[in-house]
Amino acid sequence: MQNVEKQPFSLEEYTLECGETISVTIGFETYGKLNAEKNNAILVCHFFSATSHAAGKYFPADEESGWWDQLIGPGKTMDTDRYFIIASDTLCNIQLKNPHVITTGPGTINPKTGEKYGITFPQFTYRDMAGIQYELVTSLGISRLAAVIGPSAGGMQALNWAVHYPDMLEACVCVISGAQTPVLTSLAYLQSAIDAITLDPKWKSGSYSEGSEPEAGLTLALSLMNLAAYQYGWYEEAFPRISNESKPYTSMEEQPSFQRQFRNMVTQRMVPYDANHYIYTARAAMLHNIAHGFSSLEDALGRIKARLLMIPCTSDLLFPPEYSRQVVDIVTGHGGKAECYEISSPYGHMAGVLDTGLFAEKLASFLNKAPE
Repeated sequence: MQNVEKQPFSLEEYTLECGETISVTIGFETYGKLNAEKNNAILVCHFFSATSHAAGKYFPADEESGWWDQLIGPGKTMDTDRYFIIASDTLCNIQLKNPHVITTGPGTINPKTGEKYGITFPQFTYRDMAGIQYELVTSLGISRLAAVIGPSAGGMQALNWAVHYPDMLEACVCVISGAQTPVLTSLAYLQSAIDAITLDPKWKSGSYSEGSEPEAGLTLALSLMNLAAYQYGWYEEAFPRISNESKPYTSMEEQPSFQRQFRNMVTQRMVPYDANHYIYTARAAMLHNIAHGFSSLEDALGRIKARLLMIPCTSDLLFPPEYSRQVVDIVTGHGGKAECYEISSPYGHMAGVLDTGLFAEKLASFLNKAPE
């Protein structure tokens, strides 16, 4: 698919889970056509560092297609000859500097002050994102979705849909995700990333200026997340050692080849990122807890009416498979329809984005299953 268009969606007022009310504008993309009955729509939710650009290209000359292009398009798993696919940007999208991203967050203007929000921007959650997406979906005249699907943080949004809007979706698919972000993941990779940014002297309590940003802190934050997102074998292949290099063995200032290669990758990847937006998104991921506001996790997951498919990866360090199995056990224990389909990949957590061939057939079968 080419010539994909980004569209804005705005709400003059939206009350967040924290109780604060703000105006919201996010971007969204669509692929395929909404049928006359308006019952063929699938909402795709993006992962932590991605955007709503899930498929296709903005221009034919674009080097890369959307991040789930392997699954979305004519004749593909999410067949755009059959389905109408919707994908939205999140609040505080970390790719604030990406010209194709439309988001509201600390780096955007507070209409009440005329200044950037900075860290006065209220805390948001992925429950909030499900609520904003609900407003987007219903504004399109859609009263029920064929499915809500997403990997990682996208799966967090999808589960919030299944719990808080149980009558709005036929199916829910959570890839490399779970009902609660593991405490180890929160402390080792999310909070540590936040600390890396806020301890950078250039962060200035979130009031840094363009051209003098906490790049060192953001580099470390992104490095921490990348180091957990892939598996050992992938790193050995992606950043090979050079056995005959000598400088790192004679000078403390010289980095080994694999360290230089990794650092270069991180530096290139972080070009569109914003530090404050990273902090807020990391906080949202840390706070992901479907049980919040309910008496228990069982109480929350017991609300799900949609058919549920959890797809974990056996080598995932951020969301090990037991978190997916936990969800399935609870939902089926309440009489719901849920299953777990485990995949194995050297990509670890990122298998849900980069190794889609491992679950494409299963996903297609799940989506095509007739409602009982």
